[in-house]
Amino acid sequence: MKDLRITLVELPATVDGRLDGRMAKDVYSLHRYPGRGVPLLEAICRRVGYEDIVTLEPQYNRVPGRMDVDDWKRLSGTDVLGISIITRTANQSYELARRVRALNPCVKILFGGPHPTALPEESLQFGDVVVNHEGDSTLPLLLERLEDDLENPNLTDLLGVDYRDRDGEMIRNPDRPYLTSAELSALPFPVYSDHATRGITHNVVNTSRGCPYECEFCSVIQNFGRGFRFLSDDAAVELIRHTIHGNGKRIFFGDDIFAADRARTVRLLERLLSEGVKMPRWFAQVRVETAQDRELLRLMKRANCSMVFVGLESVNEETLKLFKKHSTLEKNRKAIAAFNDAGIRVHGMFVLGSDADTPETLSETLEFARESRLTTTQFFALTALPGPPLTRRLAEEKRIFAWGDWQLFDAQHAVVCSTLISPSELQAGIFRISRQFYSVSEALRQLVRGRWFDFAVRLQGSFLTRRIEHDSASYSILLERFDKVRADLAAQIDNLAEKASVRLRKIGVGIEDGQARAKACFHEAFQEFESTCDRLSLELVPYGHALREMASKKLDEHLKALTTGHLGRASTQ
Repeated sequence: MKDLRITLVELPATVDGRLDGRMAKDVYSLHRYPGRGVPLLEAICRRVGYEDIVTLEPQYNRVPGRMDVDDWKRLSGTDVLGISIITRTANQSYELARRVRALNPCVKILFGGPHPTALPEESLQFGDVVVNHEGDSTLPLLLERLEDDLENPNLTDLLGVDYRDRDGEMIRNPDRPYLTSAELSALPFPVYSDHATRGITHNVVNTSRGCPYECEFCSVIQNFGRGFRFLSDDAAVELIRHTIHGNGKRIFFGDDIFAADRARTVRLLERLLSEGVKMPRWFAQVRVETAQDRELLRLMKRANCSMVFVGLESVNEETLKLFKKHSTLEKNRKAIAAFNDAGIRVHGMFVLGSDADTPETLSETLEFARESRLTTTQFFALTALPGPPLTRRLAEEKRIFAWGDWQLFDAQHAVVCSTLISPSELQAGIFRISRQFYSVSEALRQLVRGRWFDFAVRLQGSFLTRRIEHDSASYSILLERFDKVRADLAAQIDNLAEKASVRLRKIGVGIEDGQARAKACFHEAFQEFESTCDRLSLELVPYGHALREMASKKLDEHLKALTTGHLGRASTQ
């Protein structure tokens, strides 16, 4: 038996990003899924000999989302606190770390998950070690080092971790290789508490990791690698059997693309059928290409597949190209029809706000969702999650705002300045089309057609959409103010540019001194806008920075055009 007292936590998202805040809602709130990472990590730790290990699950407490007295008692005496973080739960996770440190100064705080992997320097302000990418192999080895010396463990040769040395300098060790298929197949079954088993509506089963596709906005490759790694058929079937035996509830396959390998998918489903495994209704994420295989669809239906989740992303062909989806609108339309014809419902997911999207794209997306008979849908705002290529590009272009207000990075809030649609238009538009798709009139229309499930889910979605919009009201108002100030500043810049142009025409500009004269004319304008943006920052923190960048960029464009024009005229004289 090993002596460390270990506590694992994966916090739910909250509306305001505070630890004690009200739990946030999204379309997935129609169902309750267990955590994916922490239950498996607990099982791994138990298998290597750690018995005093507890997973805290505040979402199942008497006050959902709040830590209770017993939770804090456990945290006050734990040796190791491991917190799994996605971006939208980062701020409340950091708050938990701060409060536990104040309560228990000797605790060793470990962070894992997509957000710390992408931003280890930020995370290490609040904890001791970041476990990067997959923690299945790294965490047990890290715990061994902590058991040898909890206060000053030797981590110099431990792959897959970032930490600060005794001088406070950040040390980034090389990444640990991703688990092989054989290693994934050897992992234990996840451990779920009685609270979780009672509280969830659906189980989550993962039979693979990774993805070979290159969607610009997606963080899967950064976290799980380019390419698929599958559990063996035996391991996958045993995991499914174990899950069904545990509570018999419906299953959501958490694989990023469940039917990625057709032959494997066929083998798995045929084996479940031949061995008499009574599959509950199940859902899975698939690509539109799956719909082209009618034989596979029939097999999925026979195995009790109820719904597929499909990343349609856009009705704008140009956006599909920008996102590198390797799909078309017509291909998406035919795929939805094929799934429906096979008796499999479709949950369609769209990402709105690309540089090719306009306000009209929103209405076109709603029309497509209605006409194509999607059962449910999600209209996401393009979100610059830390890590993916899209985020790096947008950061270089200074087009991300609200950076650090991580609760807003949930795809329900506009946090990116796109080219043809303003943030407030995008935010309001997404809520508008969500309300219309999940309206009472739409629900009644489904009822008239005899679609009872669709009727019920539209009613549930109507309530949920209005709740989300209510929770986001203050942010929506802020975006409206932001866009109004942006428009006013743009008009003022144009006005100042015209005045500067008139002045330059009066004084004349030569080839050699044209650029210097033009810069002098704009110097006062720059100072004025810097001052304006500084004042705005007090009201629109952290959005004032985006305004400053916009003003500077536009003034630079005017300066270049103006100088080029005068120099051109001078050179022809």
